[in-house]
Amino acid sequence: MTAIRRTSVLGLALLLAVATAAADTVITAQEVISCWVVSADTNLVRLKLPEGGIRMLYTRDVYEIRLSDSSRVAELTAQLPQVRITLDPARHAGALDTLSRNASPTEMAARCREMETSLLDCGRSNEAVVGLLREVRREEAELRGIWPQETNCLVSGPITGLLVGLVGALIGEAIAPTTETEFCLSPGGGFVGCPVGCAVGFVTGVAVSKWRRVSLIAEHRVRLNDLVRRVNRAIASPP
Repeated sequence: MTAIRRTSVLGLALLLAVATAAADTVITAQEVISCWVVSADTNLVRLKLPEGGIRMLYTRDVYEIRLSDSSRVAELTAQLPQVRITLDPARHAGALDTLSRNASPTEMAARCREMETSLLDCGRSNEAVVGLLREVRREEAELRGIWPQETNCLVSGPITGLLVGLVGALIGEAIAPTTETEFCLSPGGGFVGCPVGCAVGFVTGVAVSKWRRVSLIAEHRVRLNDLVRRVNRAIASPP
């Protein structure tokens, strides 16, 4: 009985310690969760919520964990090598981090949600804060509209290939005319222009879509880093 009672007391003490500690932040592709990370492994992350209760997340859905306790960073980093584990900058450095040069749209969207949370939690509703909230939400909405590279290739490549293939067939037809029924089928110019144009167009479409996506992400990164700095100044400035 004594051993059981001692175990219960230790369990209660652990729960009380978790409940009174500063909250951690867990960031997924869909939300930012203020909680306490109770345990974690390569399959599941167990969270204790401020309102009470336990929530389980699949580790594969977690993008980043920001800890309030610096002594746990190394431990969780070893347990979750595929998850970004950091010390919460909002509590320990007084500001949100700017984005790195290789930040993905998913990371950018996560930073938008962090900024939104920080602005909503700062306890102000003046014009500057409201304006920043609008900008942050607009950026997040635009980031959701950026297609994955695979989708860009599947759409831009075939469409551009068909268009350039048609142009190639017309040019080939002008060089070596065929009859109307032989267009793109006879050994004349259209027969060569069609497949060559399609191949060139497909490669060109894929290359242009990649370049455009990289440029678009870079533009958003610059704007978001500017927003991060402005949000940090707004939150740090006196009311």
